[in-house]
Amino acid sequence: MKLQFVTNVILIVLLLSCSKDDSTSPEPSTQARFVIEMENNGIAPAKVNLINQSVNALNYLWEFGTGEILLTTGKDTISYIYEDAGTYTVTLSVESPNPELYYNVLQYEKTIVISDLPVKRLYFTDREENKVKFIALDDSSLPVIEEFESATLNKPYGMHMDTANGKLYVTDYSEQVMNSFNWDGTGQEILMNSSTENFGSPIGMIVIGNKIFWGEPDGIHSANLDGSNPHVYIPILGEYPQDLAYDHLSNAFYFTNDLDPESGGIWKVDFDGSNLTEVIPDVWGGAIEIDPENNRLYYYIGYEGMYISELDGSNPILFDASNAGKWAWGMAIDKEGGKIYYPNRVDLTIMRANLDGSDTEIFIPPSADINPNAMTIDTYR
Repeated sequence: MKLQFVTNVILIVLLLSCSKDDSTSPEPSTQARFVIEMENNGIAPAKVNLINQSVNALNYLWEFGTGEILLTTGKDTISYIYEDAGTYTVTLSVESPNPELYYNVLQYEKTIVISDLPVKRLYFTDREENKVKFIALDDSSLPVIEEFESATLNKPYGMHMDTANGKLYVTDYSEQVMNSFNWDGTGQEILMNSSTENFGSPIGMIVIGNKIFWGEPDGIHSANLDGSNPHVYIPILGEYPQDLAYDHLSNAFYFTNDLDPESGGIWKVDFDGSNLTEVIPDVWGGAIEIDPENNRLYYYIGYEGMYISELDGSNPILFDASNAGKWAWGMAIDKEGGKIYYPNRVDLTIMRANLDGSDTEIFIPPSADINPNAMTIDTYR
């Protein structure tokens, strides 16, 4: 018994010693970080607010990409005015009270684009990083990808820009939410979620006037721009509208329809819910867009690729098969630029083509390290 007691005491001492060692916390690291808010829509002269979010730092050296620098000792928000258009790299370097820690991040940088005129922006979601990103369509030979600071996304299948109000709407099929952002990525809000009545499985969506429209397994649903009053707008029993497009000339929706267990196909229905018509039968579609003025319908068919046809579905042409097998849920038309943009999730690129489907080319190459999905263009901002 005496031996047993001594053994137990030794074990207790060892356990207490191990417990004490295991509870030792690592030294706090220093992390340099900031977020950007741009005024005047990023058009020169543009005031840029650099919001310092660094952790455990002592001094802050700001480099604005113009040759000017600023050293501060406080964790302040810095405002800087860019007088001229251009691409600038903003760099923040900090000092640490524990400079030898290998997990410190003592420098952080971001690239911003200041424009001299209002430019179009191509927005897209990145499935790998779960972020919203955007590119200025300014004919630059080296397009710069910028990104929203705040984005909690999982499967972002739908995206549309409300150009009149400068709001970007993004659906998340996996999380079952409808998000809204300001055009520059600030002000993220969840407008609807899985507990919202008449909202549950959003894929594609579109803004028309002062309403949001999206597809559900029982039809096309609608809500106000702030997410209030969600309701079934056009009941379509037994079908599941997925991506949506709007023909303003004939006042009608076009939509791709789920194939399993629904009947698939590409459909058209008038805005008042009448004249439901299957335009292209027996296909399993993804993204859809239309160009009513030129009688063009663009759509993605799973395991085949990108198609163009007339609005009644006649004369279909497969104009790009390079993204076959990886569903394309984004598509955006730049009418002024004469281009259609779409994701290639096989090669992890953004592609573009002329509006007649000719001259397909890589717009953003694999070296950009993106996984593009939903897509839209802000025409006026």
